[in-house]
Amino acid sequence: MTTSPKTDLASLLEGTRFLTRRPLATLGISAVGMVLAALAALLQIRAGLPDDPLVDAALTFASLLPLELYFIPRFLIAADAQSGQNPHNTPEDWRQRFEERWMRAFWGKALLALATGVGLSLFIFPGLVVLMAFGWVPLRILLRGEALGQAARGSLEMMARAWRRVLFATSAMAMIYLSCIVVLSYLVGLVVEDPSVQVRMTHPLIWAGNFVGSFLSLWLSACLLALFRRVETVDVEPDAISKVG
Repeated sequence: MTTSPKTDLASLLEGTRFLTRRPLATLGISAVGMVLAALAALLQIRAGLPDDPLVDAALTFASLLPLELYFIPRFLIAADAQSGQNPHNTPEDWRQRFEERWMRAFWGKALLALATGVGLSLFIFPGLVVLMAFGWVPLRILLRGEALGQAARGSLEMMARAWRRVLFATSAMAMIYLSCIVVLSYLVGLVVEDPSVQVRMTHPLIWAGNFVGSFLSLWLSACLLALFRRVETVDVEPDAISKVG
């Protein structure tokens, strides 16, 4: 089937629908992200660490790991199962499949981030190539139960036939996401200039900003799921299900 890259912009609407179909889960994950972000400031105060942007960034990254490690992947596998399409992730067994796969998917994502980071340090372009070639590995592990090598090959095959579509749609997603983050940061900065760690812990606008930031992260992940489902080729052999965990 031939698909115009422009039609893949519909993945933005489809990703948004994943959120609106499960509003309580969406609000709950956004609230969890808000609390986890505040936890970074609390840890900084309790540990007596310096009020330094690098320290804040490191603690925020560590505090938000559960969001990327558990809560967002759980939302994605449920959304994929409830939308149908693949017998490796069905509405009846997605909870069991998630428990079997979420840690493997996380390690796949960690390896992807490491390889991309190393590539970015080598004149940027190699990192972008790695991300483009293997960016679907975590989702293939999570949603289809593939082993790391199988997921890497599957990601390469997807990108070989659909890299223009993926690049076009993900560029649009990134533009919207980054624009929202910039506007959000600007609005918060208008009211809270150069916030101290105590202010980050207590100011309601900082909490609201963290809530919106977590919502945007979930939205971006949902849009990528919608795009993945669009570019994925599903070839179900009679014994395929038995080969996948």
